[in-house]
Amino acid sequence: MAPLRQDSYFIIYPGSTRTLVQFGIGEDTLQPPSISIPTKVYRDANGEFTPSVTDDIMYPIEKGSISDIDAFQYFLKLIYKSVLKEQSDDSPIAWDTTLSNIPFLLISHHSWTQQQQELLCRHAFEAMKLNHFVVLPSALATSFAYGSLQNCLVMDIGKSHTDIIPIVDYTPLTCFIRQIAAGGDSINLSLKKLLPNLTESQIDALKKSDIYEILSQDILDQYGANNGDDDEGALDVATIVTSGRDTREILEERERNKTQEKQENSKLETNDFLDIDGNRVTVGRQRFSGYEDLIKFVSKSAGQVMSQIDDITKLKAMWENVVIVGGTSHIKGFREALLAQLIKDHIVAEPEEERNEREREAAVKLDSKQKK
Repeated sequence: MAPLRQDSYFIIYPGSTRTLVQFGIGEDTLQPPSISIPTKVYRDANGEFTPSVTDDIMYPIEKGSISDIDAFQYFLKLIYKSVLKEQSDDSPIAWDTTLSNIPFLLISHHSWTQQQQELLCRHAFEAMKLNHFVVLPSALATSFAYGSLQNCLVMDIGKSHTDIIPIVDYTPLTCFIRQIAAGGDSINLSLKKLLPNLTESQIDALKKSDIYEILSQDILDQYGANNGDDDEGALDVATIVTSGRDTREILEERERNKTQEKQENSKLETNDFLDIDGNRVTVGRQRFSGYEDLIKFVSKSAGQVMSQIDDITKLKAMWENVVIVGGTSHIKGFREALLAQLIKDHIVAEPEEERNEREREAAVKLDSKQKK
């Protein structure tokens, strides 16, 4: 059998709305996927699956779960055939190199049943004619991407649901996994109440735009962030002297940076974005809201999952390795706000009186030792 080539690996990560595809692994093994396609297939008038676009659309994946195994198998084979055609068209010798022996890695959701995975394995070997096939749970793939974490908590926040998956000793604890019916759509519903004049598509465009971000006071308090006003007027003369650049050029650049800071989104009362039709829409400071209920719900559910772990040492390691992924987590400030909420809800702080008493006792003991 031909050896496995790094540029021949075929990786598919199916999602409820879009599927990520990567053929070949470059020098950077954690490079972003090169292809993103809608997770849907079409049927013709006879009910047969077809690569042509029709009005009869099927979605083989819903909330991460396989809703139609036949449609999903057809979807995988269609992607595979498309990749083979593209690669062979690009290189006449591809069948002797990258396409000669293709290992297929399929990233799975925790809800896939054993029977479904067996059918997919059979489909890969018999219908797709592959020699190598592996199903890898998405939570393990995530933990590996973050440094092969032995004990961690993976929170995958998607469009309509959130998966909370504890991993102990590199093993996802399937009996403790929790899926909650809240995700990015929850933010849309909250924004719709704040901005009733916007359409649903405009609300979604706002959420995905650069002007929608989370400005939580909890984040500022937790991470010690500040707005830099204390140093705004300071001029570092030493830096100017040692830089070797023209002083006037540095001062002009400094003034330009000040102007840009004044236009910072967080300080503007109103800002605008483009909807899917290219129209410019102006909104107020509602663009900094709408996430609160989702974050609180996810934090509460994470605490319930972690409360089932009875090994204190591993539980501590899991709290130290909380991994937040999913499309919704790409919102600016979302990860920081969720971490701040987790700390607020679940980290038990020492009472101030007890801390003061402990420090006094320690000071007395230290003083007595010094006198001796």
